[in-house]
Amino acid sequence: MIIKLHKITKEFESECTQLSVSGQQLDLVASNADSLLHATNEPTSVPYGIFSEGMMVGFILFDNEIYKDGYYWILRFMIDERFQGKGYGKLAIEEVIKMLSARVDCKQIRVSHIPHNITANKLYKDLGFAETGELEGNGDIVLAYFM
Repeated sequence: MIIKLHKITKEFESECTQLSVSGQQLDLVASNADSLLHATNEPTSVPYGIFSEGMMVGFILFDNEIYKDGYYWILRFMIDERFQGKGYGKLAIEEVIKMLSARVDCKQIRVSHIPHNITANKLYKDLGFAETGELEGNGDIVLAYFM
């Protein structure tokens, strides 16, 4: 299975905002519409569609330049409910790690998630992220991947 990340342009916005997680996961991630708005207001963040065989299966928003705290952040991430459990999430995070590790100034990638999102925690840890012991202001668990 191969995935590709493509920047979300105007042509992909509608398709992106139609992606959704299941009803019981709605409290775990922001909507893609909210994430696109965040990207508009945060110039270091770039939104990408996660594509497989020409179909958008998910969305990821991460820093395209080092953030003011000295890290690169994966800010938003989701796989549409129709495509969950098929390995797309793992491949997408691996692609982001590959993209960011090519940057000389990238020594660490950070991500956070709501404490009860056990699936996300396992995915990140399986990919080499470790909990930092820090919590974001809203109580989200912070994990880091070291280069």
